[in-house]
Amino acid sequence: MSNGLPEPKRHAFISHSSANLDAAMQIEKALEANGLDVWLDRSEIHLGTLLSDELQSSISDCRVLILLWSERAAASRWVNTEWLAAHHLDRFIFPCVLDDKPLPQCFEHNVYLDLRQDREDAIARLANAVRGAKIGMNELAPPMRAESPELRDAIQSIVTGQQLVTDSLGQWNVKKAEEAQAKLDEVMPEVLSLWPFDPMILKLDGYHIKNDYMVRHWAALQGGRGPADPALEQSEQRFFEALWLDPLDPSGLDGLGSIMMLRRDLHAAEFFFVCAVRQAERSGFRYDAAEQNLETVRHYLGKQKP
Repeated sequence: MSNGLPEPKRHAFISHSSANLDAAMQIEKALEANGLDVWLDRSEIHLGTLLSDELQSSISDCRVLILLWSERAAASRWVNTEWLAAHHLDRFIFPCVLDDKPLPQCFEHNVYLDLRQDREDAIARLANAVRGAKIGMNELAPPMRAESPELRDAIQSIVTGQQLVTDSLGQWNVKKAEEAQAKLDEVMPEVLSLWPFDPMILKLDGYHIKNDYMVRHWAALQGGRGPADPALEQSEQRFFEALWLDPLDPSGLDGLGSIMMLRRDLHAAEFFFVCAVRQAERSGFRYDAAEQNLETVRHYLGKQKP
């Protein structure tokens, strides 16, 4: 036992983009040659259920998650979902860089392995690090941001407008929702140009894109059909980017869960709604919207009555 957690069944889970499979297999081979038990997906799991119960168990059963980070990994919903899940499952994460894509900001003060040069030596050091890794999550860099009065006013205005959109949809007043969404369409480009790196603006843009999708496809959604649309991918990536800074942010977790619910990735949606509710409780407030979302997705999963 360590930190109150049971000894994991395996040593390492390798999270990678399919584009980086060769590197993942090289690492797997080297770690197993050092007597380590490694989980590496060779199946077509990326055609299956995102963050299924089985995949969650596989991550939880490992002492560490080895994150192979690259340009392709940063754009991969599978990779981002896996490392975020590992963090919330209280698993240690070893970042390994494969190209020049910067790591998520929360890892900026963590030791990482550079696999761009002298990969064999780096993998040997990785084997020793995995063997001696603590049980439990990394201590990540805390988020640091400041709001000017202008940014604060812009955020409040957008939040109020987005609430009007969702309230109108909840009242089946699609026309009113369309009008409110159109006003925000005029505001968001300027806000994004003024504060392109602010995580709250990134999240609000994620919600804005999601709301646009819901307004345009409201009738289909109520009929049980979720049309494929690039907007869902764009919105999801916004929430990932916000969570790169703070993986514990409740509104980022809830936003990510809402997109996954719209994409019918219900196991992943449930996981992140649970995380949002839990992190809100730890921060001292009740997150009613996340609780309602959790109730909805559990209904669809057959775990809860409507």
